[in-house]
Amino acid sequence: MDIAILQALEKIRCPFLDVFFAIFTTIGEEAVVAAIVAVVFICFNKRIGEQALLSVLSASCVTAGLKSAVRRNRPYVAGAVEKVEIDNPIVSTADLTGDVSFPSGHSTAASSFFGTLAIRIRKSLVIALCCILTLLVMLSRLYLGVHYPSDVLTGFAIGTAFAFFWALVYKKWYAARLYIFLGISLLTLPLLFIPRTATESMFQISALSIAVALSLLAEEKFLSFEDTKIWWKRIARLAIIGVAALIPFLPMHFLLPDGNWFDFLKYFVTLAFAMPLSFYLYRKLKI
Repeated sequence: MDIAILQALEKIRCPFLDVFFAIFTTIGEEAVVAAIVAVVFICFNKRIGEQALLSVLSASCVTAGLKSAVRRNRPYVAGAVEKVEIDNPIVSTADLTGDVSFPSGHSTAASSFFGTLAIRIRKSLVIALCCILTLLVMLSRLYLGVHYPSDVLTGFAIGTAFAFFWALVYKKWYAARLYIFLGISLLTLPLLFIPRTATESMFQISALSIAVALSLLAEEKFLSFEDTKIWWKRIARLAIIGVAALIPFLPMHFLLPDGNWFDFLKYFVTLAFAMPLSFYLYRKLKI
């Protein structure tokens, strides 16, 4: 059934659909989802943004672990279909790792983010849009030939499960939410010492999750800032955290040698420096 669905989609490929689904696969890019969540958290609604951030990162930790452990070949590697070639600065199918098909990271990120929005906002139009966008992200991965249907359905299940899990945590155990997330983040560390699961993506998501957990704990206890509806303040906040991230990232990017542990250090230090500093400046500058 997996292969039959992919081959049916392969038969309807055309230039218009190539561009159409490339747009929606971009929406599911982990970096794009992370950027959207950051904007929501910093500029619009801190509580919704925080919940979405925890949902996306914790779901991505599980997906990254499964990808690394299962090592399923992508459909085009297995010869089931040809992939659609896309290569631009935001999204590319040219340099994908061939044996990390299961589950789909795009489906996980999209379903955890849009699932959280739907659960928090609970308006018919928002729920419908979130469902449609998630479905189109999932379908884009099939159309491009980079995932099987079972990959995207499993990613959807993981993302949706974490969206509901964090909704329960925020309702029942709000005071402990960041410690729960820190615990989930720390569980990724043993996977970094197992050869099969010690992949580049596992090192990156582990570093990002632990840094975010510690930064959010610092924000709650010492650096709390308020939501703002003033647009120039929102723009200033984004500029501050962007510059704060570049300060440690650029020298490490050019000076550190290649290697997973150096990647871990680069991503951990960047967020652990940029987030608390930005929160402090938001509060100090009253923006």
